[in-house]
Amino acid sequence: MGGWTEGYVGGIDYIRAVYRDWSPALLCFALTLGGWRPPEALRRGRFTMAEPGCGHGLTSALLAGAHPAARFEAMDFNPSHIAGVRRLAADAGLTNAEFLEESFAEYARRDGPMLDAVALHGVWSWVSAENRKILLEVLRRRLAPGGVVFVSYNALPGTLAHMPLRRLLVERCAEGDGPLPDRIARAVEFAARMAAQGGGWFANTEGVVERIEQLRHKSPNYIAHEYLNGDWTAFYHADVARELAGAKLEFAGAAVPMEQLDDLTLSPAQQALASEARDPAQAETLRDVMTNRSFRRDLFVKGGERLGPAERRALLGATRFTLLVATDDLPEVASTPVGRLPFPRALYHPLAEALAEGPQGLNALLARPALAAQGEEAVLRALVLLTSLSLAAPVMPDDGFAERKTSSDRFNAAVLERHRFGDTPGQLASPLLGAGVPVSRVEALFLLAARQGEEPAAFAWRHLSADGIVLGRDGERCEGDDANRAELARRHAAFAQRRLLLLQGLGVA
Repeated sequence: MGGWTEGYVGGIDYIRAVYRDWSPALLCFALTLGGWRPPEALRRGRFTMAEPGCGHGLTSALLAGAHPAARFEAMDFNPSHIAGVRRLAADAGLTNAEFLEESFAEYARRDGPMLDAVALHGVWSWVSAENRKILLEVLRRRLAPGGVVFVSYNALPGTLAHMPLRRLLVERCAEGDGPLPDRIARAVEFAARMAAQGGGWFANTEGVVERIEQLRHKSPNYIAHEYLNGDWTAFYHADVARELAGAKLEFAGAAVPMEQLDDLTLSPAQQALASEARDPAQAETLRDVMTNRSFRRDLFVKGGERLGPAERRALLGATRFTLLVATDDLPEVASTPVGRLPFPRALYHPLAEALAEGPQGLNALLARPALAAQGEEAVLRALVLLTSLSLAAPVMPDDGFAERKTSSDRFNAAVLERHRFGDTPGQLASPLLGAGVPVSRVEALFLLAARQGEEPAAFAWRHLSADGIVLGRDGERCEGDDANRAELARRHAAFAQRRLLLLQGLGVA
């Protein structure tokens, strides 16, 4: 926990993941929805973006592959993280991304172009107050006027319930011996044994037993970086807003579009209470208190311009969307962080059919009688929900598509090769979305087999069996090579009939 890590957990890598929250088209939609003018550079795909504390850097690498006309800076002080993403960048031929093995202090001394967007995923909660000041200086000095910052952090009051559990895990890991993953496993099991005894904090804190059970199925990499850092701070939104104001930043709204809709989480009476606060930061904090929020994904702007109602409507009307699932895979009811939401068929069926034909803007959708009958507000709300739940997504402009396709294909070739030996990065770059599309390892192997002209089931089984993986069906284990190849052949037939068509439409296959 000491030395070069400055209290940040070392000796175990962070989880490998790609995050969609700060993809340019989604950033632009969230800003426009909230009534802010999105940076023109983001809309055109010719922006400069930084990701301090990038972990394995997979999000920046994927976005660089999907946006060849943009420029990316990503830094992390863990050398194993940077070594891995540099190798991916080299294999993918990325010439528009720089992956730096630097501390925040070293990065702050670096000169570079003005930044249109900065992504701070999780680091705000996991670094010291001194390092937050350094990040503020970077934002003050290098974020361009009109630029946007994505920042996610552990939020109060919802995180209060996690603090005793974190302390328990930290103390148990510190006094144990052996490899850190083993100590983490023993600490989680100890917490489970304490919870089984009941009483005290365990009996009086809702959800803690369920949280401990979830941790038993999480990787030690996740638990180490989520709970064991020397610096671990949860924030009230108002305090984050006041800190960022030191870099001339103003809160612009939730990065997840549906979180901008108060009526999803607050009763009319609660909305009225929040509106009594004169300070917008205090109003947002009141919302968190009334919903017991534990994690926030916020957007801040530097010198952001407010949109008038007519211009906001014009920009929303021109934003195009596409489906990320097959039309008949849209649920009738969706489980969301705010509860179960119904998807009325009279609205969502014609909407899905329209989007399945290709990217459609709000104006084009409302020209269809079945959707016009539902009303503009209902259609826009449906697009907000579908986008927030990764069932649909905003798309990039047609201009530049050919260049994005060439670059995405090169990036995806490198990613598919990696799925011979594992299941990460787990996303392919879509030139249509300018963002990632999740694929399973089996799907990736099917795509790789097609590129190499090999029989899909046999190709996939050769790589899966080399890792000791055995498939199952209907709760039964597939025994032997023939049974596993037959199961893969069945899965490939279903993949070719449904999923492949969707991936082709998104430009990743």
